[in-house]
Amino acid sequence: MTLIRSPLVAMLALLLGAALLLPVPAVRAAEEKKAETELAKKMEELNKALKALKKNVKDAAKNEESLKLVDVAERAAIACKDFKPAMIEKAPEAKRAELLEGYKKGMDGVIAEIGKLRKQIKDGKNDDAAETLKKLKELEDDGHEKYNP
Repeated sequence: MTLIRSPLVAMLALLLGAALLLPVPAVRAAEEKKAETELAKKMEELNKALKALKKNVKDAAKNEESLKLVDVAERAAIACKDFKPAMIEKAPEAKRAELLEGYKKGMDGVIAEIGKLRKQIKDGKNDDAAETLKKLKELEDDGHEKYNP
């Protein structure tokens, strides 16, 4: 009887140990999910609107729809400005204020370009609007390089 208990106890201990280790990846996945911040959600909203605009912008017949997308992009950009990129918290304390100021200034540039885009679409200057979208893509790439490496 003792021989049967020993392997049984060993197997139960092994199973218990395995069961305790299994939740670790699940916990990590949950933490990574939390890392998808409100900023990331708003940035995704902004990006989707700009991608849709890129498809519509050369077609003046779609200007009404494009203006609605501009509104979505502008609201998302304004919301993004109020958030703080995660990398700023990870930066040395002495650099945080400077980084945050740079981020907000960059978002001001994005918001200004979106305003310019709105005016161009309203005025039927779709070719100019297409160029402004290219400028917005450059601003996005620069911002992500600096604040979302």
